[in-house]
Amino acid sequence: MGVLGPRSPRTGRREPVVVEAFHRGLDVFRPLATAYAAVLAWERRTEMVRPWVAVLVLAVMAAWSLGLLLYRRRGRTVLVVEVVIATAAVLATPLADGMAAVTAGQFTLPTVWAAGSVAGAAVVAGARGGLVAAGVIAVADLVEIAGRPTQGTVHNIVILVLLGGLIGLAVDLARSGLEREEQVLLERERLRERERIARVVHDGVLQSLALIHRRGAELGGEADELATLAADQERALRRFVSGAGAPGGSAVDLHGVEGSEVDLRLAVTAHERPGVTVSVPGDPLLVDPQVARELDAALTAVLDNVERHAGEGARAWVLLEGDAAGVELTVRDDGVGADPAEVQAAAARGRMGVSSSIRGRVEDLGGSATWSTRPGAGCTVRIIVPRTRGNQP
Repeated sequence: MGVLGPRSPRTGRREPVVVEAFHRGLDVFRPLATAYAAVLAWERRTEMVRPWVAVLVLAVMAAWSLGLLLYRRRGRTVLVVEVVIATAAVLATPLADGMAAVTAGQFTLPTVWAAGSVAGAAVVAGARGGLVAAGVIAVADLVEIAGRPTQGTVHNIVILVLLGGLIGLAVDLARSGLEREEQVLLERERLRERERIARVVHDGVLQSLALIHRRGAELGGEADELATLAADQERALRRFVSGAGAPGGSAVDLHGVEGSEVDLRLAVTAHERPGVTVSVPGDPLLVDPQVARELDAALTAVLDNVERHAGEGARAWVLLEGDAAGVELTVRDDGVGADPAEVQAAAARGRMGVSSSIRGRVEDLGGSATWSTRPGAGCTVRIIVPRTRGNQP
């Protein structure tokens, strides 16, 4: 079979299934095409000028066809030799049959066997190889009839070009698909390894940092600085093992490129800081860049409200979830809370934090934003938006 590289440890294949099927089909085609050419030559043996030339050509074709049943490697050297044999067989036709018979439209000695060499070139080297092989055989056909092509010659050349190009295109697409499958399997391996590392880190380092943070905060004094440092490192490490970011990472780019999507986890985890705990999914949550920018701005406004109105020492918890339809962002704080009527009144008065920066942005995306609060029980903001702007969740 074709050998372009070592056998993949993930797919277990060197070549796509369709390529191997083409090779097996050609292994059957070559001997049959040789037998067909031999039958045609036998029928006109008495009319040949040099029958021994036909015998020699057919013997080489038969030896090559049978030899490839044993020699399973299909590289570019095999491709070149096979095309050379087909070309030589075509050019030998005037020697065997005479120029008068060729001009009258006599079949070439290899007949359809030459088309097998074009197909073989396409399977080994793709569309480019198939077209090059078809071009070489076409030139041999024109030389064989002294540059005066008949309608049959032109017809055969067109078929050869289509055969080489289409089979080569199919092979190129199959190899491209196998490469993409390899990339998907590799990404799955990376994801499983990251999950394994995350479990190890969670069971060891993260729990230790959380313990240092808690004990340092309880002891106070100089230990409080150590507790703050441990909390910062715990948040950074959680982001790193979740794949949502890395410690010391640069600012998040939410603009993306035309037609692309961005990982919303990056925007949300960027808001994590002392007093704000963020939880995101383990897998990427891809959304339209415009959705990511508007949600990022809305989350900034929600956390700004917590800082301004929830009271001193209030903490906030941000939870990001998503499915195929849309995403849900929940922000809960343990602040002083408020009367629901006051929140509605603030929106009615056009307070920017509620009506424009949050609800206005979300509704422009085709989503919804709701508040749940009562005095002394904090506030919960629930935002639901579609992944693509303008689609209802």
